[in-house]
Amino acid sequence: MQKAILKKMHSIFNDPIDYLISLNGIEYKLNDYIGKHMTIEWQKKVVCHCGKEFSKFYRASFCYKCYWNSPLASQSIFKPELCTAHLEIEERDLEFEKKLQLADHYVYLANSSGLKVGITRATQVPTRWIDQGASQAIILALVPNRRFSGDIEVALKEYVKDKTNWRKMLSSEPDQLNLKEIKKDLITKVPIEYQKYIYTDDSITNISFPVIKYPLKIKSLKLEKTNLIEGTINGIKGQYIFLDNDRVFNVRSHEGFIVNIDFN
Repeated sequence: MQKAILKKMHSIFNDPIDYLISLNGIEYKLNDYIGKHMTIEWQKKVVCHCGKEFSKFYRASFCYKCYWNSPLASQSIFKPELCTAHLEIEERDLEFEKKLQLADHYVYLANSSGLKVGITRATQVPTRWIDQGASQAIILALVPNRRFSGDIEVALKEYVKDKTNWRKMLSSEPDQLNLKEIKKDLITKVPIEYQKYIYTDDSITNISFPVIKYPLKIKSLKLEKTNLIEGTINGIKGQYIFLDNDRVFNVRSHEGFIVNIDFN
């Protein structure tokens, strides 16, 4: 076993998706361990974004100070319609917020647990879709900043969900959707001031995941409740590792946890 700080899995667009996990600077291809045994033992310590160790996080993956002060935990991170950097208005750190917000963003439609609308930086496609466990995705609009993408998403939430039902997403592959026709209909719901940003390319990205067995009755594993998790890997989807006995482990939600980990 080796000691490491957990980080989200990296992905490579392939058929199926290749998943990599970085442990102390060395990347391991998790696809090669499907059907094999995994052990994760939490050391009862976590590392915040600021680099300091704590016995637990205050909220999400932040310590108390970072949650209330870091631009990574600001309200606009969770609600892009609150972004103000394009107006030169600071929330917590204007220079950081400009780098994050003043970049091309996509508004997209995806099929994960069914149809959803979402946004992401243009540089994060298709990674964002893979992390959400989407089997299909199509770009609806390309805008020059995060605020505009949030405004479009808010307008479309009247007609389409903006959340993924993670249990449904993990239970099976969703039925295929005609995303081109759905996009054609939803374009008419985009506010008139943003119509000029509609993406004219209707290409659909299809995504498959390395899963040999889906859980029937999902049991979510959390290191805070049990510091030792082990079992046979049955597949990977989104940021979840499927284990035997219908168990799933969300790697991303455990970022910053100091663990001993082994795949064999």
